Amino acid sequence: MIKVTTSRFGEIEINESEIIELPHGLVGFPELKKFILLNHDKDSPFKWLQSIDDGSIAFVLINPLLFKPDYTVEVTENEVSDLDLNKEEDAVISVIITMPTNPQNMTANLKAPLVFNLKNRKGKQIILNNSSYTTRHNIMEEMKKNNETLENQKKVQSTIEKAKENRENSKASLQEASGQIK
Repeated sequence: MIKVTTSRFGEIEINESEIIELPHGLVGFPELKKFILLNHDKDSPFKWLQSIDDGSIAFVLINPLLFKPDYTVEVTENEVSDLDLNKEEDAVISVIITMPTNPQNMTANLKAPLVFNLKNRKGKQIILNNSSYTTRHNIMEEMKKNNETLENQKKVQSTIEKAKENRENSKASLQEASGQIK
């Protein structure tokens, strides 16, 4: 066990097997190579990426699919070769979020996700070429868009169900009417 003094969590004890190594560090923090993932709260979607090299530095992470289900990370084999990923399923994608005073303005860096191989505890920050992703993607706006899309999908589904029901009722009425004509 290793003891690390952090500014957020005080002194924490960590098992060496839980350390995640980012050999290239993070954008703006190339000297930070060793981290630990900590839960924010039991049911929270957030995690903390706490630096072991500098106890005063920790980043808040989230799975981007929780607020942007169509988020895709396209990387070359060369970009992730040092992670030793054998299967796509071994990769875990997270993004760093910025949490201002007003949570409505919370943003995520979709341009530079973190890719982890939790089997061998290696990670890497990748800079994506996709120009539709930004470093300050508003999470709450994205969730609102997703909710509106979901509501629209529900309305369309409801309309389809009503149309089917009306068609069935029309068929039944037509059969009843044709039965009376005979």
